Amino acid sequence: MLTNFEIIEEEKNETVILRVNGELDALVAPQLKDRLIKLIELDKKNFIIDFEGLVHINSLAMGILRGRLKEIREKNGDIKLINLNNHIATIFEMVGLDEIFEIYDSEGEALSKF
Repeated sequence: MLTNFEIIEEEKNETVILRVNGELDALVAPQLKDRLIKLIELDKKNFIIDFEGLVHINSLAMGILRGRLKEIREKNGDIKLINLNNHIATIFEMVGLDEIFEIYDSEGEALSKF
Protein backbone atom coordinates (compact mmCIF):
# COMPACT_ATOMS: atom_id res chain seq x y z
CA MET A 1 0.00 0.00 0.00
CA LEU A 2 1.38 3.38 -0.98
CA THR A 3 1.02 6.08 1.66
CA ASN A 4 0.58 9.76 0.84
CA PHE A 5 3.09 11.51 3.11
CA GLU A 6 5.65 14.29 3.05
CA ILE A 7 7.59 16.48 5.46
CA ILE A 8 8.53 20.00 4.39
CA GLU A 9 11.24 21.59 6.51
CA GLU A 10 12.13 25.24 7.01
CA GLU A 11 13.76 27.30 9.72
CA LYS A 12 12.69 30.62 11.25
CA ASN A 13 14.35 32.37 14.18
CA GLU A 14 16.38 29.24 15.07
CA THR A 15 13.17 27.20 15.17
CA VAL A 16 12.72 24.26 12.81
CA ILE A 17 9.25 24.09 11.29
CA LEU A 18 8.18 20.70 9.99
CA ARG A 19 5.05 20.74 7.86
CA VAL A 20 3.60 17.24 7.91
CA ASN A 21 1.23 16.37 5.07
CA GLY A 22 -0.79 13.25 4.44
CA GLU A 23 -1.11 10.17 6.61
CA LEU A 24 1.29 9.72 9.51
CA ASP A 25 0.99 5.98 10.05
CA ALA A 26 3.24 3.04 10.95
CA LEU A 27 4.78 2.96 7.47
CA VAL A 28 6.03 6.54 7.51
CA ALA A 29 6.27 7.47 11.21
CA PRO A 30 9.92 6.31 11.28
CA GLN A 31 10.70 9.01 8.67
CA LEU A 32 9.54 11.68 11.11
CA LYS A 33 11.52 10.06 13.92
CA ASP A 34 14.69 9.91 11.78
CA ARG A 35 14.28 13.53 10.70
CA LEU A 36 13.88 14.71 14.30
CA ILE A 37 16.88 12.64 15.48
CA LYS A 38 19.08 14.11 12.72
CA LEU A 39 17.99 17.64 13.59
CA ILE A 40 18.62 17.05 17.30
CA GLU A 41 22.10 15.75 16.42
CA LEU A 42 22.65 19.07 14.60
CA ASP A 43 21.89 20.85 17.92
CA LYS A 44 18.43 21.98 16.87
CA LYS A 45 16.16 22.11 19.87
CA ASN A 46 13.14 24.28 19.06
CA PHE A 47 10.54 22.74 16.79
CA ILE A 48 7.11 23.55 15.45
CA ILE A 49 5.24 20.73 13.80
CA ASP A 50 2.52 22.00 11.49
CA PHE A 51 -0.30 19.50 11.07
CA GLU A 52 -2.41 21.60 8.68
CA GLY A 53 -1.98 19.02 5.92
CA LEU A 54 -2.24 15.98 8.20
CA VAL A 55 -5.26 13.76 7.62
CA HIS A 56 -4.40 10.80 9.89
CA ILE A 57 -2.06 9.96 12.75
CA ASN A 58 -1.66 6.61 14.48
CA SER A 59 -0.45 5.56 17.92
CA LEU A 60 3.10 4.76 16.75
CA ALA A 61 3.52 8.29 15.39
CA MET A 62 2.13 9.79 18.60
CA GLY A 63 4.57 7.68 20.62
CA ILE A 64 7.46 8.89 18.45
CA LEU A 65 6.42 12.52 19.01
CA ARG A 66 6.17 11.98 22.76
CA GLY A 67 9.59 10.28 22.89
CA ARG A 68 11.29 13.05 20.95
CA LEU A 69 9.54 15.69 23.09
CA LYS A 70 11.07 14.19 26.23
CA GLU A 71 14.53 14.11 24.62
CA ILE A 72 14.25 17.68 23.35
CA ARG A 73 12.99 19.05 26.66
CA GLU A 74 15.98 17.43 28.40
CA LYS A 75 18.12 19.65 26.13
CA ASN A 76 16.06 22.75 27.11
CA GLY A 77 14.15 22.75 23.84
CA ASP A 78 10.53 22.13 22.94
CA ILE A 79 8.13 20.90 20.28
CA LYS A 80 5.02 22.98 19.71
CA LEU A 81 2.17 21.79 17.51
CA ILE A 82 0.04 23.95 15.26
CA ASN A 83 -2.96 23.67 12.96
CA LEU A 84 -4.53 20.48 14.30
CA ASN A 85 -7.84 19.82 12.59
CA ASN A 86 -10.80 18.70 14.74
CA HIS A 87 -10.16 15.01 14.08
CA ILE A 88 -6.46 15.15 15.03
CA ALA A 89 -7.17 17.41 18.04
CA THR A 90 -9.77 14.92 19.31
CA ILE A 91 -7.28 12.06 19.04
CA PHE A 92 -4.68 14.07 20.98
CA GLU A 93 -7.28 14.83 23.67
CA MET A 94 -8.40 11.20 23.91
CA VAL A 95 -4.87 9.98 24.62
CA GLY A 96 -3.88 12.94 26.80
CA LEU A 97 -1.24 14.40 24.50
CA ASP A 98 -2.98 17.77 24.60
CA GLU A 99 -1.78 17.93 28.24
CA ILE A 100 1.84 17.26 27.23
CA PHE A 101 2.26 19.31 24.06
CA GLU A 102 1.70 23.03 23.67
CA ILE A 103 -0.82 23.38 20.83
CA TYR A 104 -1.41 26.65 18.99
CA ASP A 105 -3.64 27.85 16.18
CA SER A 106 -0.91 29.63 14.21
CA GLU A 107 2.78 29.56 13.43
CA GLY A 108 3.25 33.14 14.64
CA GLU A 109 1.69 32.36 18.00
CA ALA A 110 3.87 29.26 18.47
CA LEU A 111 7.04 31.11 17.41
CA SER A 112 6.34 33.84 19.98
CA LYS A 113 6.31 31.22 22.78
CA PHE A 114 9.98 30.21 22.34
